[in-house]
Amino acid sequence: MGEGSSHGATGGENREEKAREKREREREEKSRNTQAHVPGTTSRSSSAFLSRGLRRDRVALVSLPAAPISSPNLVDLPQGFFRRSSMARYQVDGKVVQGVDLLRKKHWVWRLDVWPFAILYSLWLFLVVPSIDFTDALIVLAGIAVVHILTLLFTAWSVDFRCFVQFSKVNDIHSANACKIIPAKFSGPKEVTPLHFRRTISVPSSSSTANKEEIYFDFRKQRFIFSAEKDTFCKLPYPTKESFGYYLKSSGHGSETKLTAATDKWGRNVFEYPQPTFQKLMKEHCMEPFFVFQVFCVGLWCLDEYWYYSLFTLFMLFLFESTMAKSRLKTLTELRRVRVDNQILLVHRCGRWVKLPGTELVPGDVVSIGRSSTGEDKSVPADMLLLAGSAIVNEAILTGESTPQWKTSVFACTAEDKLSIKRDKNHVLFGGTKILQHTPDKLFPLKTPDGGCLAYVLRTGFETSQGKLMRTILFSTERVTANSWESGLFILFLVFFAIIAAGYVLKKGLEDPTRSKYKLFLSCSLIITSVIPPELPMELSIAVNTSLIALARRGIFCTEPFRIPFAGKVDICCFDKTGTLTSDDMEFQGVVGVDNNGDLVSDTTKLPLRTVQVLAACHALVFVENKLVGDPLEKAALKGIDWIYTSDEKAMPKKSGGQAVQIVHRFHFASHLKRMAVIVRVQEEFLAFVKGAPETLQERIADLPATYVEIYKKYTRQGLVFWLLHTRLFQT
Repeated sequence: MGEGSSHGATGGENREEKAREKREREREEKSRNTQAHVPGTTSRSSSAFLSRGLRRDRVALVSLPAAPISSPNLVDLPQGFFRRSSMARYQVDGKVVQGVDLLRKKHWVWRLDVWPFAILYSLWLFLVVPSIDFTDALIVLAGIAVVHILTLLFTAWSVDFRCFVQFSKVNDIHSANACKIIPAKFSGPKEVTPLHFRRTISVPSSSSTANKEEIYFDFRKQRFIFSAEKDTFCKLPYPTKESFGYYLKSSGHGSETKLTAATDKWGRNVFEYPQPTFQKLMKEHCMEPFFVFQVFCVGLWCLDEYWYYSLFTLFMLFLFESTMAKSRLKTLTELRRVRVDNQILLVHRCGRWVKLPGTELVPGDVVSIGRSSTGEDKSVPADMLLLAGSAIVNEAILTGESTPQWKTSVFACTAEDKLSIKRDKNHVLFGGTKILQHTPDKLFPLKTPDGGCLAYVLRTGFETSQGKLMRTILFSTERVTANSWESGLFILFLVFFAIIAAGYVLKKGLEDPTRSKYKLFLSCSLIITSVIPPELPMELSIAVNTSLIALARRGIFCTEPFRIPFAGKVDICCFDKTGTLTSDDMEFQGVVGVDNNGDLVSDTTKLPLRTVQVLAACHALVFVENKLVGDPLEKAALKGIDWIYTSDEKAMPKKSGGQAVQIVHRFHFASHLKRMAVIVRVQEEFLAFVKGAPETLQERIADLPATYVEIYKKYTRQGLVFWLLHTRLFQT
């Protein structure tokens, strides 16, 4: 019985061992098959992402046959699978940000600017000091300290070096607490920003609110949110690409829950940017490489007993840098004066009109906007879409164009068409512009109590057109200092010979045993540092300060003072605005007909009546405070044909007896179409007048004259502004 029992036990153990081995072989085979489909991944990252992919797409990777490593497209994996598991960079499709690297800040003990130098200082204390002369040990300590200081300074000078020293890259976004932003080309330097996690307030179909996690980072006053569907970061969306029917049906935020969710998502309508203190700007200036080098030279001179000259140089350095910091602080203070107009507006919320300041607007609000009844100039507080009414707006603050622009509502647009702000800018009131005149629409279902135009808020804060202008001023390009690529190359050229000279002095000095190694080390350092004149950056600062003072006297402020020397490289300045270098008066030269051999006819009495009527009525001129304003070209054409335009949108000849042209509807000029049109009534006839660029309208002319192209190119090459005029009769 004992032997049988022992044999039975042994057989059971063998069977269990064989079963265990079989399970291990199956597990290994499964692991190999899985990894064969995902090249270049570590077992940890691939298995973590694999489980997520299996839960989401229900793909059984283990049931597929093993495949060569070189063919990754065997399975329909989630988008970005191979990219994300092999690298931690997210590609962001945006104009400002190109890529994002996920980072996790190291504990201060494990940073590369801490623990390696702690070891070096310990080795110096326990090994170097007991073995050599104390003076030589101090020289070694000075060398270690210089390397340590340079390491700390390079973390401030280089973002990549700072990330290498103080952060570690991670693949899992929930393990990260910071991210390195790689901007697009010509969008400034790289930056390290915190990565935020928060619970947001969403508005589901039911009456209750549901919280969901949001991962985001803020970069130069723009918010980028992580999208799990796209597996990357996307800009915070605004309601700017909906259909016109969506906007026309909107009546504002209908409940406090929706309003709270909108405020939580987009924030207040303000320009919030921190005002730097003098101490912060001074620290920034003192961390520049040239300034650090100058202070280092001053220290060497003090060691060589040049006290008076060294201390005077140090005093002058701090004096000029503080003057530069003070000038920048004054300029940045001037920028803070640009803010959202805090005027009181009527906003339609929760089914009723309420009075709110412009800073409390959020996207999705429906507001009443117009010129103040007192005539006081007020700026539009946000980018808005006109739903009802029309307005005449001065957009000089954004475009530099002094001609007022006519804005019309989207009421006549096709409801299914999507809004494009670039294309449909004739319907958009941009933030920061001023309304000169407005006309309400009394037929729109939602009436405004104060007789203003009805508008839908599209964008607020730094996402408005005025906010984008502020971002351009503050963050467009990296800060320019006294350093330049040419000066750096010249200094490297000189340093090469200085190192040879210092090496020769060091070699000869070490051959003399009686010579002080302290003095030898000091002499070699002075030889190397002498290639850069310490007064060079100081002289440049004096020149820049002198220029700043001259500019400030003329009311010109500069946020980057060291850009001023670059003006010396400018050979040609081109201006595209009439009125800067030339007069803003236009002269009417004449009209070229298609049947008069291309001759310019200046006598308007010899022109066909329809041609004169097109010039008189096909325009966007308006009356503002009993004064005709608009495009100088159109005003010159009206003056050239000797017609007048009245406030009731009627054009008529100055001489009595002519037929008046009543404008019925305008289709305003669109830059992407390069044309405009009007529908007019002449007595009992309705006609369509079209005016535009000849090369654009060329494709729409059924019977094109043979000399058409030759004629318009002839006059455009002479620098003349050329219009093509066309008319069509409507049968009624």
